Amino acid sequence: MTKKKSPNLENATEIKKIVHGHFGDPHGYEEILYRLRNNRYVLAQRGGVHSPFPEENIQPILKKDAMAWMESH
Repeated sequence: MTKKKSPNLENATEIKKIVHGHFGDPHGYEEILYRLRNNRYVLAQRGGVHSPFPEENIQPILKKDAMAWMESH
């Protein structure tokens, strides 16, 4: 079984960033929506050990899901 390759975010455009808590807060986390050069979207989520995202989660999402995420945040 091979591990899925994460999208390259180096040249991505940050669309929206949500931060809950502060740096170092074990319950804090951040969510960042990016648009890639090919007009696709990626949601990156990372946080402290007691947050909803204790491990970094970077996943491609559909445009309609990206728009829904922005409206809900």
